[in-house]
Amino acid sequence: MTSSVVTVSPLRVSFVGGGTDISDFYKLYDGAVVSCAIRKYVYVHAKRHDDSFGERYRISYSKVEHAIERSEIENEIVRSCLELLDFQDPIQISTLSDLPAGTGLGSSSSFTAAVLMSLHSLEGRIPSKQQLAEEACWVEIEILKRPIGKQDQYASVFGGLNLLTFNSQYGVKVKAIRISKGNLDEFMRRSRLFWTGVRREANLVLTDQRSRSLQNEEALQRMSVLALLFHNILETEAVNWRRLASVLRDSWQLKKTLSPLITTPDIQNFIATLETSTNCGVKILGAGGGGFVYAIDGSSNDSVWSHQSTKHHSFSPEIDYEGTRVISRF
Repeated sequence: MTSSVVTVSPLRVSFVGGGTDISDFYKLYDGAVVSCAIRKYVYVHAKRHDDSFGERYRISYSKVEHAIERSEIENEIVRSCLELLDFQDPIQISTLSDLPAGTGLGSSSSFTAAVLMSLHSLEGRIPSKQQLAEEACWVEIEILKRPIGKQDQYASVFGGLNLLTFNSQYGVKVKAIRISKGNLDEFMRRSRLFWTGVRREANLVLTDQRSRSLQNEEALQRMSVLALLFHNILETEAVNWRRLASVLRDSWQLKKTLSPLITTPDIQNFIATLETSTNCGVKILGAGGGGFVYAIDGSSNDSVWSHQSTKHHSFSPEIDYEGTRVISRF
């Protein structure tokens, strides 16, 4: 019997289409998101806990919890995962992350998927990616009632660079983007994530955005179309990088209209410092209000990011193709 397991779940970058993965929208219209999992991870170590500790549950994250009953666990994601899978044994769960939470990279969903994967593994089960993604969605959306969609869970669980589509009848479909290695390398070279220095509570922004769902319908429909266009450009043999950056800019202009909490004067000024070229596309990642900014250089200027990188903490993303997985068990 497996007594200890370590799982990892990648964070994600959502390029275009965020917001169209929320059920309020895709029950009426088809949603689409282009995103990728990146080689920055949430790590979860889960092990069976010995009765001699005098507790059934020890949960370690930014704090350490000790609990006798499952209902006493304060970490709502861990508690809900244990409830969903009806995990009965005493357990110790600890977590680490390559980047902070609240930065627009879907860390909450990555953590949820990693916890679920660790519990399945301790019980000797190997869930399909579809099952694991749906279980993570169920925990966050149905049990915890968070005002989020399904893109983060699927991006983290499946890994890769994908077009995700959302439909009330057919559910979530994951389509790997067909792009040559040369174009993919160029895409990543032109891409960069910049840290705003601001962490925020995504639920506040998303709750406000969801309250405006009716007035946001037209903008979200246009964002879904832009996601499909972004996908189509990436799949062409000769990628038009200038056009790709233009689509990202158009998407950001639409995203800003979804809620006044998505951007701030400081963020606008921050983005303005990155827009050194009319061929540069920039957007805030995740719910907005802070976190990381994603930028793509659509020009032929090789020095754009090397210049900006001296002024802001930043990194170029690398794609993770494996998604949520077990990396150690014994």
